[in-house]
Amino acid sequence: MQVTEFNDIKVYNLSAGKSLPQWLAESRKKKQSLRNNEDFRKRIDLIQDFEFNVASSRVRVSPDGEHILSTGIYAPELRIFDLKELGMKCSRGLDSEVVDLQLLSEDWKKLVMLMDDRTLEFHSQYGRHHRLRVPKCGRSLTYDSESCTLFVGGSSQEVYRLDLEAGTFLTPIEMQKLDEVNQVVTHPRLPIVSCCGDGGLVESWDLRDQTSPLQSLKVDDAATSDTVQVTRCAYSANGMFFAAGTSEGLVRVYDLRSSRPLAERDHMNDYAITSLCFHGCGPETSDLLVASADKKSIKVWGATTGAMKASVESQSVVNDISFYPNSGLMFAANDHQRIGIFFIPSVGLAPPWCSFLDNITEELEESKQKTVFEDFQFVTKDQLEQLGATELVGTKYLQPYMHGFFMDYRLHSKLKAALDPFAFEEYRKQKVKERLEAKRTMRTRIRSKNKVHVNPSFHEQLQMTAEEGTETGASKKRKEAADKAKRLLEDQRFQALFADPDFTIEDVGQTSKADAAPLLPKKKRKSQV
Repeated sequence: MQVTEFNDIKVYNLSAGKSLPQWLAESRKKKQSLRNNEDFRKRIDLIQDFEFNVASSRVRVSPDGEHILSTGIYAPELRIFDLKELGMKCSRGLDSEVVDLQLLSEDWKKLVMLMDDRTLEFHSQYGRHHRLRVPKCGRSLTYDSESCTLFVGGSSQEVYRLDLEAGTFLTPIEMQKLDEVNQVVTHPRLPIVSCCGDGGLVESWDLRDQTSPLQSLKVDDAATSDTVQVTRCAYSANGMFFAAGTSEGLVRVYDLRSSRPLAERDHMNDYAITSLCFHGCGPETSDLLVASADKKSIKVWGATTGAMKASVESQSVVNDISFYPNSGLMFAANDHQRIGIFFIPSVGLAPPWCSFLDNITEELEESKQKTVFEDFQFVTKDQLEQLGATELVGTKYLQPYMHGFFMDYRLHSKLKAALDPFAFEEYRKQKVKERLEAKRTMRTRIRSKNKVHVNPSFHEQLQMTAEEGTETGASKKRKEAADKAKRLLEDQRFQALFADPDFTIEDVGQTSKADAAPLLPKKKRKSQV
């Protein structure tokens, strides 16, 4: 199990590593038993066969919380997993790839899939129930349980409506300002359907009066019809909040009573938002979270505050994300064989069917884990422009983080050296100069303002000794002598030594040879023989 830490928040990747068939194939190839393999014994296989041959496109949790449905390739396939048994319940082959998946009941027994061949495929407990064709290529599905109506949005101005009770198409909803619809969602409490598309706009319609749309929402103020699109949108479970993500990686959360965003989050990599959902981890509004994903990263943050709660950097392209209700377990459909499973203890507890994860993570919390950005250098956008590395945005060499990016320190050193090749030489010269100045004593001494008339030479000598002890690089003996000189100069008992002439110290010069002769011992004369 791989553990990554972001802003002191740990994320456990339960799908990292090899799957059981890969372990068995490697064991046969090397002719080694897995009984004593430590990595094999410590693996966590949460759900058996939770994978596809090539990649997965959509993942959904049933409203009753007992099953997980996922679609993938290749060949196109639908798999249903039973969480009580922690394994696959059944698998169904499909004729074409799945664009979107929608559950029509509380369990897995009624569902509809939007295929890339412009068909809607309805499935029941026994298998495929019915197929019908839509006029244009579809991109999104949503279902209104109150009116029993299915909405299909795609590459046209019209949102098609299918009455599932009567089994007929209704009059489509024609968009006023959108040329195409990227996603269509329904309000959980009110008969309102919202559609996002080009021009950075979101159009909402009241199903009781379809003559004119409600007020359009401008998600990106600086957007034009040719550049920015609203790729994903979602309503919260209580219906009070609305989130929209753009093709530039910007996500904004709105209160339905205002057009001003409550919070926003920029993914900082210029990738389009591929999946967006709300997640409630508590009864309070402040506990409401938003999970947004682009093709390289997943971010979980506060819906009203914008504070980052967790971040996941994926090695493969992320297609769809889904949270298990009231827990910290998240599923991610991606361009990899195994469907991503991430557990975030700070967001919520583990579901009842895998409650053992709480005990495992508590044990791992006691051990020190390696952080993701340990050997990385943080740089802002301005610093990237100075280094001339703005073209690296969106690549694997930059990891988005807050208002900047993480870059490998070796790459940062190379870019900095290429920008200024003489920087190290200047740095070396500066260090040499500082060391020489530290060893060099002051050439001119600052004389005291209060002139000393008695014993001036002795006073100046004490001042020089005190100053030499304060210089950088001074030896221990100099420092001790400087302390004694300072105490002597500051002590009031010795102030008369430099003010009273009676305490004048006489300079004793060298005595003459005549005066010194009597003091010397007489040499012994040799006796004459």
